Amino acid sequence: MGAGIAQTAASCGWTVELMDVNEEVARKAIAGIVKRLDRLVEKGRTTAEKRDAGVERLLAATGPNCFRDCDLIIEAVIEDIDVKVAAWDPVVRASRPDAILASNTSSLSISEMGRRIGEPRRFVGMHFFNPVPLMPLVEVIAGDGSDPAIVARALEIPAEWGKTVVKAADTPGFIVNRIARGFYLEPLRMLGEGIAGVDELDRILKTLGGFRMGPFELMDLIGIDVNWEVSNSVWRQLGEPARLTPHPIQQRLVEQKLLGRKTKRGFYSYASDPPLPALPVERQSFELGEDVYKAVRLFNDHATEQSGSITEQYVFARTLAAIINEAALALDASVASQVDIDTAMKRGTNYPQGPLEWAEQIGRHSCRFMLDVLNEHAEDERFQTAEWLRL
Repeated sequence: MGAGIAQTAASCGWTVELMDVNEEVARKAIAGIVKRLDRLVEKGRTTAEKRDAGVERLLAATGPNCFRDCDLIIEAVIEDIDVKVAAWDPVVRASRPDAILASNTSSLSISEMGRRIGEPRRFVGMHFFNPVPLMPLVEVIAGDGSDPAIVARALEIPAEWGKTVVKAADTPGFIVNRIARGFYLEPLRMLGEGIAGVDELDRILKTLGGFRMGPFELMDLIGIDVNWEVSNSVWRQLGEPARLTPHPIQQRLVEQKLLGRKTKRGFYSYASDPPLPALPVERQSFELGEDVYKAVRLFNDHATEQSGSITEQYVFARTLAAIINEAALALDASVASQVDIDTAMKRGTNYPQGPLEWAEQIGRHSCRFMLDVLNEHAEDERFQTAEWLRL
């Protein structure tokens, strides 16, 4: 991701010092960027002149002292706060006192990191999405001690690079990685309950919901281990609520090192084209009570224009209701504005609609009814309804 951020900045006129564990790694990263820019020239998406100008602005840093004249320093090392803090230590000492310091973290505390590196005033979060040159969203996060002027400038810079920028509070998972949990966790639970297989669940959510990828396809693409770690991080930091409890099916795949596309097998096997489901479903008898049936039909009447069996409608309604409720809980907690929540989920995850927009379309009453009915049948009461949906 660091290389993606460097490519984006250099292509937008910024001179970039790219530093890794050693200079050779940085040089290989630059070589990779050059190859990507060459492909863009071949496809006619940029010119040779723009490519050459961008490449000239990419420099391999020999050490932290190369950052002495930098206006903005972005760290993009692994998602471990101790590793990040250790990486920052020599860089902070070499940086200008007015340089903006930013972490490209997806879920870690900006306030804690800023305190630990001794620079809370000029430290912010700038969460880019992968692949950075293609994904339009950046979440900017202010820590407890962040200077408002620093935050304001951090909001401006990615916008100048052509990104859509949203502001998030310093809470676990920020906007996208918190609200997206329901898209993965409820289908995992329904797989475990024997309601449907991975390919069926993916197809239902793409057909009825208009999602570009199903949850199992997406986890395989992201990396099941990466998704698992984010799920655990958000769950622990939010106090281990039942609705965000990571699922044992995912844990087993991580333990078996079946991590998705990068290992050629995860929820699907990539030994053939198209990929085939690799995880069998242990089907269980499944019947909807009259209250669930009524809630599902009422919810779907306004949630989708697509038709499906009552089981398919249930799968879609249960998943979307979980997403909507998490978005509403985030709004209740002042994680972000309603507009920024919807924007983040559309631009960061390609959702066809923002979850709060979707809730307004369905009707808050119908969403509340769906969640209340689901909660009556859930032993862990994980569908307790957000206050915003009760207004």
